Amino acid sequence: MESYDIKEITEAGAWDDYVGKHPHTTPYHQYAFCEAVRKTYHHSLKWLAALARDGTIAGILPLYRVGSFLFGNGWISIPFCDYGGILAQSDDTASLLAAYGTQICNDTGYRYLELRQTVPLRCFDEHNDGNEYHVVRKDAKVRMRLPLPSRAGDLFDGFPSKLRSQIRRPGKEGCTVQSGGLDLLDDFYAVFVRNMRDLGSPVHSKSLMKNWLLLAPKHTRLFVVYKNRLPLAGSFVVGSGDTLVNPWASSDKRFGRIAPNMLLYWGMLEYAIESGYRFFDFGRSSVGEGTYRFKAQWGAQPETLHWYYTYKDSPPPEPENDGERKAKFSAAWRSLPLWGTRILGPFLRRQIPL
Repeated sequence: MESYDIKEITEAGAWDDYVGKHPHTTPYHQYAFCEAVRKTYHHSLKWLAALARDGTIAGILPLYRVGSFLFGNGWISIPFCDYGGILAQSDDTASLLAAYGTQICNDTGYRYLELRQTVPLRCFDEHNDGNEYHVVRKDAKVRMRLPLPSRAGDLFDGFPSKLRSQIRRPGKEGCTVQSGGLDLLDDFYAVFVRNMRDLGSPVHSKSLMKNWLLLAPKHTRLFVVYKNRLPLAGSFVVGSGDTLVNPWASSDKRFGRIAPNMLLYWGMLEYAIESGYRFFDFGRSSVGEGTYRFKAQWGAQPETLHWYYTYKDSPPPEPENDGERKAKFSAAWRSLPLWGTRILGPFLRRQIPL
């Protein structure tokens, strides 16, 4: 068996070349997103790679040090997104990277290591708890992926009549959908801020989207639905391999009657097909919840996500599962003015790695 050294690399081209060729490639492993997170929220980032003797990359693990008063201090791959973790050419290489990440966690005195995988990690699934460290695997979330035909018309014609009517309705109300880049960022973010406030959740910094757009202009795109120049819904998409991924989408609930989000999603799907993508990733959901049902109506199929946690003494806190405290916080956040959430939201959001 060939031996590998785990080292930090900073060459964006070599990193992205490996990520792009891996069968489980994701947009969150790409240099652009990793650097956008680091640049926006200033979390320490280690670009870990398993290198063969000739310098060939055999696996990678982007690992962030995230200090949080809510979730405790942990090393996470990757915060603020659905999946990340290890990409490797073999189980043995993945095991080396996982062990290295665990050692970093122990050496720095951080509470836990968190790896968000799209496929199971054999080295952790076969781990026997002992005195050294414990492993917990959570499969509560799924990502919703829709296989795409070669023609947008075929996808539309295959929808139930009710869904087709919902897609057409915003157009009958005078709505249009536009796509672009930085030119649409302000309008997208205006809808995003309001929607997150109405949901009772702190909003991401606009700089995260701006940095991502600047670092990956060929792979990222914004969509905004307008009525009389007023933005009613907006979304952010990024391409990775054969999949177009939708990290964020929002609509203004004041205009829910005309369903601008239906035109928004159709605009993204149409663009994905015209651009040659084979899949559309609607993002993560919990099975049975409202967002899950919304995505399922488009034909999206669930794929289980595997989030692993390793720790020595006690598992990381789970404030998102404290229903009473979460409800109180959300109610308080919904009462804030929009300008207040713009200021406070990014400060809090950088400490919420979900």
